[in-house]
Amino acid sequence: MSSATNERVETAVANHQATLDACKTLVRIQGVHKYFGAHHVLRGIDMTVKQGEVSVIIGPSGSGKSTLLRCVNLLETISAGRIYVRDDLIGYREANGRLHDLTAKGIAMQRREIGMVFQRFNLFPHCTAVQNIIEAPTQVKRQSKAKARSKALELLDRVGLADHANHYPAQLSGGQQQRVAIARALAMEPELMLFDEPTSALDPELVGDVLNVMKDLAKSGMTMIVVTHEIGFAREVGDTLTFMDGGVVVESGDPRQLIAAPQHARTQEFLGRVL
Repeated sequence: MSSATNERVETAVANHQATLDACKTLVRIQGVHKYFGAHHVLRGIDMTVKQGEVSVIIGPSGSGKSTLLRCVNLLETISAGRIYVRDDLIGYREANGRLHDLTAKGIAMQRREIGMVFQRFNLFPHCTAVQNIIEAPTQVKRQSKAKARSKALELLDRVGLADHANHYPAQLSGGQQQRVAIARALAMEPELMLFDEPTSALDPELVGDVLNVMKDLAKSGMTMIVVTHEIGFAREVGDTLTFMDGGVVVESGDPRQLIAAPQHARTQEFLGRVL
């Protein structure tokens, strides 16, 4: 790479970082614990994610990464601590210094602002790609079918599947199904996107198409928390990289610096195995 190219890249990175520094915090995770019976899965997690930031989380299986995402999206309830998206306390309302569980309607309202993409695609097998995408906007946001379909077709074009609108999941590859799942999450126009190892169930040759969609989302300014084993994606796209192990944050920082020179022995060991 030429010195001029290096300089352009460094300038772009610096400008992006300056933009992030000026952004407000969108997600605050404070002292979060999670138990499953006697099993202490999350042990006091603290994390912040700014608006427009791509926060990547890596770590071995069983480290609590996916559980943390599920807590942010109210698929699991936390045992202690607090999670805020914008300034909304996730899952609870506070009154007179005490926390009270949100109603089912309140939880549904909060979930509308948070999109989630899972390891498995979870598409409705009896619905076409476009039907899968319009389900939530029409049922939850009460959009007209015409408006929801128009938006769904735009999103399918965005993820490179404009000519697959009427295909059923069984007619799509795993990578195509995952891209439909991303479009489905985007159809609700969320402020925050959560990705739980979105490429782990894919054949290696299909991973790139999904990662390219995620890269385009990052470029568009979408706030993202991504649990992944794709270290190249973390290095190229991530603004922050967090290594979790045993339910705690072991190390966090700039992805390129952390990958090149991890400070903690456990991080060094993990990266030494996966790189």
